[in-house]
Amino acid sequence: MPLRAPLQESGAATTADAAYQALRRSILQGDLAPGERLRSDALANEMKVSRTPVREALRKLEAEGLVERSGSGLIVREFSEQDLTELFYVREALEGMAARLAAENATPNEIGEIRELLDDMEAVGQRGDVVALRPLTAEYHRLVGRAAHNGRLLQSLESLLEHVRQIQTSTLLHIEGRAAEALKEHRDLLQAIEARDADGAERVARIHRRKTLDLRRQLLRARLRESRANGGRADDQKTG
Repeated sequence: MPLRAPLQESGAATTADAAYQALRRSILQGDLAPGERLRSDALANEMKVSRTPVREALRKLEAEGLVERSGSGLIVREFSEQDLTELFYVREALEGMAARLAAENATPNEIGEIRELLDDMEAVGQRGDVVALRPLTAEYHRLVGRAAHNGRLLQSLESLLEHVRQIQTSTLLHIEGRAAEALKEHRDLLQAIEARDADGAERVARIHRRKTLDLRRQLLRARLRESRANGGRADDQKTG
């Protein structure tokens, strides 16, 4: 599958850095799908570079956990249910802490910004445009993270979410009624932050994330059943 960003647009200092950034972006955006085999010669030809920087980039991606060995070659890492659970347990803890700190530390302007975004989200939800709702939801959680006023926490969240984005399924898109339910959970979280209820904000954030994990597990299991029924890997449920 073609890479989205050509190397010359990456701004990286070396060809190996550029190859790494382009491949990493393609994995996280889903252009290179979980389970897809990565052949250094084909990738080098596509990026119009030699195989050496591509191999170096692949080694770095393997160390990062985005690429793994399969037989004699490399593939984009496929997430198991255990991987999903580990990611979301950590995400639940970090987002719970972010919500608590936001209730304690958010400025009136930050709360107003979250409120305006949530109003937009609810308007989009009422139109039934779930695809447009996804990036707004991600921005909502970023705003809450910033309102926590803890740089290390925000950095950890952003790093974790890069790996979460590799899991190309969406509860909003694939679970009927989830969009409306999730919007209510986001409204409950904002109300707790506005009330400066740190305990309540953390509780709502953790419940929201645990529900998301349970639903993503259902989606993952459904994909595995479909894969077995088809005698191979199920088609990826891309979310765009």
